[in-house]
Amino acid sequence: MQSTLALNIPHGSVARSAYRIAWIDVVAGVRAVDIWGRLGWRETKRRYRRTAFGPFWTTVGLALFVTTLGLVWANLWHRDPKAYLPYLTSGMVCWVMFSTICLDGCVTFILAEKLLRQLRISYTLLACANVWRNGILFFHNLTIYVLICLYAGLPVTWATLLAIPGFALFFLNAVWITMLLGAVCARFRDVQQLCGTLLQISLFLTPIFWSPDQLTGRTALLAAINPLYYLIAVIREPLLGQAPPPSHWLIVILMAIIGWTLTIQMLTKFRPRIVYWL
Repeated sequence: MQSTLALNIPHGSVARSAYRIAWIDVVAGVRAVDIWGRLGWRETKRRYRRTAFGPFWTTVGLALFVTTLGLVWANLWHRDPKAYLPYLTSGMVCWVMFSTICLDGCVTFILAEKLLRQLRISYTLLACANVWRNGILFFHNLTIYVLICLYAGLPVTWATLLAIPGFALFFLNAVWITMLLGAVCARFRDVQQLCGTLLQISLFLTPIFWSPDQLTGRTALLAAINPLYYLIAVIREPLLGQAPPPSHWLIVILMAIIGWTLTIQMLTKFRPRIVYWL
């Protein structure tokens, strides 16, 4: 038997109500800084419980990777290690944060199944906790870049302060990416494996190990049409003491607008179903 509520409410009113609930989910989740902040810290501590160095194990591994690869590739490409190592390190610390956010985002809702079944909790809150947790690891890894800068004698400029709005735009995009991946992977579990494969390929198609000025002709489009390049560049270029071009900021802002529009539409249509997909 159909409920009286469903019979009495026009379809347009139901749609407006679902749209309003989607916005409430986003706003309430972002504003709950104290909750997702604690969740991020607690998860970080849980993952590295009973280890001597905690998240710095990831930092040590990344330091060995960028140092070894940077010295070898700088020699192969006949580039000054003091110029190439800061470029490689700044790109890798940003890429590790992005790729980990995506991979963790795929299972964000799945791992919170018990919590979502028991409580009315904001999906955006869980996404923010994921981004914050990986942001903590990013700042741990940033110590590698500081040491590389001291080795290379890279100066700090006023353009370095542009890393702050760069981080803000990156995190703004990272939250909607987490929410979309979390919802899609809750419904289609194979997407998680696909995401991991695509990230491995994207690492080599994104200017992390190489710079866009090394490409000529049509191959230069690899950087120009790659949105991940701009997402990384708004953090990397300020860290290198350079101001990103206005086009970089514009593209990342457009990514946030388009991504959040899709996320709101997803929540409007599928938010009540996500818990049944888990």
